[in-house]
Amino acid sequence: MPDSTVTGSTLPGGAAASPPTASDRWFRTWPDSSVLDRPRLMARSLIDLADLDDQIVFYERLLGVPADLRMPIPDFGGLELAAVGNLLLIASERPFTPVQRRTAYSLIVPSLAGQLALLERTGTSVLEPVETILPGSRARVRYPDGLLAELVEHRPRPGERPAPRPGTAVPEPVATGVRLFPRRAVPAERFADAVRFYETALEVEAGTEAGAGSRAEVLPAGPDGRPGPVLVGNLLLVAHDGPAEPVAFALLAPSAEKVAALAGTGRPPGRTVGGRTVMPLASGVSAEVWEGFPDPAAEAGRRA
Repeated sequence: MPDSTVTGSTLPGGAAASPPTASDRWFRTWPDSSVLDRPRLMARSLIDLADLDDQIVFYERLLGVPADLRMPIPDFGGLELAAVGNLLLIASERPFTPVQRRTAYSLIVPSLAGQLALLERTGTSVLEPVETILPGSRARVRYPDGLLAELVEHRPRPGERPAPRPGTAVPEPVATGVRLFPRRAVPAERFADAVRFYETALEVEAGTEAGAGSRAEVLPAGPDGRPGPVLVGNLLLVAHDGPAEPVAFALLAPSAEKVAALAGTGRPPGRTVGGRTVMPLASGVSAEVWEGFPDPAAEAGRRA
């Protein structure tokens, strides 16, 4: 996950000083990831550090949840991280490295040693071995399907306690009906193998019960007739027959219009993939919108 340093300012006389608010920006709702029952897989968005505050607010309002971590990390060369729902915002003042750009996912894991032992029998290779970092420890791996993932084990700093985000745009969860998931398009002939691998890597049981949490959730088939995508934990696997569309992640929502209203874009654009709207979001990333999911606000209005 740290793929980090907030550079210091220069005082009169040339002395460098760290930004006085760097420690104030640091918070983690769950500083010890050993409390997790399985890995937390997150989509990644690489952004300019100057945009981080605005993007935190944007995704808090879109998803209706407050950010649950923000970390300026002084040992990784200019990064600051924030998590909102299933999205990890990775901000930097410097250009991102090729390996940072190629890394598809970040996973917060209960135990890094345990996760690596689990992956060892799947054909996963370790690209960057375990190292100690400010949040805890990390490693970078290549999955059998060729994607890179960064695995991070969080452990509290001395005296650190769980802390909510200060001054959040969404102090308490607000049901918007929009959920964000990392999205992986897989050739149709390898789809079943991909489901099995990610069930193992994410420690999710096979199954078809919608909303079962620890099971793989099968979504309705698309209008193009392909098999219905599978939500494995919080990863959406989509079968495709041709070149994969460059879509950063998926949004499960009541409608594309609801997403556009929350995102402040007015109305959804007309571009579609497989019959679904592809919508530009903050910093130029694109999300595929899966429509027809419950709208909590509308249901609350009907009950009233």
